[in-house]
Amino acid sequence: MPAVIFDMDGVLVDSNVAHFKAWKEFGKRYGIEMNQEIFDKYLNGRRNDEFLAEYYPGRWTQEERLRISAEKEAFYREHFVKEAPPVPGVVAFIKNLAARGIPLALATSGPWENAELITSTLGVKPYFRVMVTGLDVTAAKPDPTIFLEAARRLGVPPKQCLVFEDSPAGVQAAVRAGARCVGISTTSAPETLLAQGAHQVLPHFEIADIDALLQGLDG
Repeated sequence: MPAVIFDMDGVLVDSNVAHFKAWKEFGKRYGIEMNQEIFDKYLNGRRNDEFLAEYYPGRWTQEERLRISAEKEAFYREHFVKEAPPVPGVVAFIKNLAARGIPLALATSGPWENAELITSTLGVKPYFRVMVTGLDVTAAKPDPTIFLEAARRLGVPPKQCLVFEDSPAGVQAAVRAGARCVGISTTSAPETLLAQGAHQVLPHFEIADIDALLQGLDG
C-alpha cells in the first residue's frame, strides 16, 4: 500500500505571500530586514530559526531565535492566515485519497499550531494519520529527516511514499529520503522543481490523476 505525504505551505494553502507580508510587518519589531530575495533564499520551505541564524549570525541565542520564530508564526495566524487560500483541488484530492484507504501524512517546516489551524480550517485534519512539524525533527529541509520520520510513523517505506512539495528545499528533502516527489508550482517555477529531482510538476490538484501518480509505488 503506497502512502502520500503533503507539505503544508504552498501545497495545502498558497501562503507564501501571506508569510512574506507577516515577516515584513513583524520583522520591524526586531530590526529584521525582509525583501523578496531574502524570503525566497532563506525562508521558502525552511525554518524561521535557521533563517535568523544564517542571516543574522550571532545576534540571538538559539533560544531567542526559537522564541522570535514562534512570535512571528503567532502574528501570522492572527493577522495573515486568512490571506492564504487553499491550493485549488487539494481538499477534494485529500478526501479522494482517504476514501481509497491510502495513509496520509503532513510534513511541514511550520509549527504545530499552524498545522492544526490550517488542516482544521480546510476540514482535512481527520484524514491525516500523522503530522510531523518543523520542531519534531532536529534537521530541517533539505535534510530528509522530516520525510523519513513521516514514513516511519505511517509504517510505510519511503520508496512507497509520494510526496507533494512546492519548494526546492522540500523537493531535495523528499528525493534524499528516497520518496517519489511531485512538485506543486505555487511558489517555484516548474523547471526549478524538476532540476531538484521532482518526478513531475503540477500547477495545482484539480488536474491530478491519483492512479497515474501512484503507479509503481505499490512496492
